[in-house]
Amino acid sequence: MVLSALFLIVNYKESKYAKYATLYLLVWGAFLLFHLLVNHFSKPNFYLIEEIKFLVKLSYFNVILLNFGFMFKYFSKDLQLKRRFIQGIVISTSIIGMVMFISIVTNTSLKSYEYTKTGFTGWFFAGNELSGLLAIILPITLYFAIMMTKEIKHLYLWIPFMLGGYSLLMIGTKVGYGAVVITLGIGLASILISFFLKKGERKLLKVNGAFTAVLLIILGIITPIVPVFQNTYAHIELLDTKEKEQQENIDPEEEEVDEPETSRIENIMLSSRDLYLYQYEQYYLEAPVGQKIIGMGYGGNFEKTPKMIEMDYSDIFYSMGLIGAILYFLPMLYFGFNVIKRLMQRFSAVFTPHNALIISSIFLGLGIAHFAGHVFTSPGVSIYLAIAITYLHHHLETT
Repeated sequence: MVLSALFLIVNYKESKYAKYATLYLLVWGAFLLFHLLVNHFSKPNFYLIEEIKFLVKLSYFNVILLNFGFMFKYFSKDLQLKRRFIQGIVISTSIIGMVMFISIVTNTSLKSYEYTKTGFTGWFFAGNELSGLLAIILPITLYFAIMMTKEIKHLYLWIPFMLGGYSLLMIGTKVGYGAVVITLGIGLASILISFFLKKGERKLLKVNGAFTAVLLIILGIITPIVPVFQNTYAHIELLDTKEKEQQENIDPEEEEVDEPETSRIENIMLSSRDLYLYQYEQYYLEAPVGQKIIGMGYGGNFEKTPKMIEMDYSDIFYSMGLIGAILYFLPMLYFGFNVIKRLMQRFSAVFTPHNALIISSIFLGLGIAHFAGHVFTSPGVSIYLAIAITYLHHHLETT
């Protein structure tokens, strides 16, 4: 992150883009200092090191996003740049997939969950981050397979994608399973649309479309035995047990506790994050005006132990306040506006496998940030989202 910021600063005078990016980072840095100062005097418990760690991890995404946006411009004369980008993503997927496969086969894998649920994280420590990372890069890996497969004998090029898909299924999270379904679904749809619009070689599209459809069918068949299916039932059983205990322990004379009203489906979808979201809403309502504007920092105005919601948009809003949230998402809005403007100018291009899968990669990252978190707040995940956004922006700008 430091090297990325320095790269922008060094090119401050040479590039208009680098100039505005550097100015943004200076404004963001000044805001963070003011944010820390306000919370030092406002929070009931203020842990400076934890606050700084959170702000550094949060800032990582924007620094990397701006830097990669500039780097794609800086190296735009390199005709192999786009191919190297795709190959780099495939290598990352292959490494992670091989680690997952070997660790599970040798029974040396760490577990995704400690208690009733099942799943594996290979030799990695964080299941949520791992599933978010793989979900973002899986569509790009699928595009590589489609792009490189000319005949049936080339199907071995699908191995990186299958390793990535296998890893996501074995982690046991809803994010992992959903990412595989969405990626295969969009991949197949884009191949069919391209086939009928005659945007590509029909023989190539037939081979890739058939294999993608086969993988979707296999996924449907094995769904009852994948970890996420078992985990969903385990979650339902936990909810049943909790509701039964609550009904048995009701004291008619006891004062009712103000708790959020959430449906069972919402609880399963959000994995009980709705409870922490409710807690943060209470923090925010009771916070002074300064914290409402500047943010409540890491963990909000906690009394005992700091705990994040793990829903990134909510975490950013409550932690950074109204001004901080707007300032934080400005770079992404810049790229988003330019990408949408160019896609509207050639709308049919959206449905080609290349664009459809890169766009789905970005939307998966943005969606996971809301439902499961650990995207903007996790550098190991946010770097891939930043690269995907800036790559698509560069591709549309230069083609």
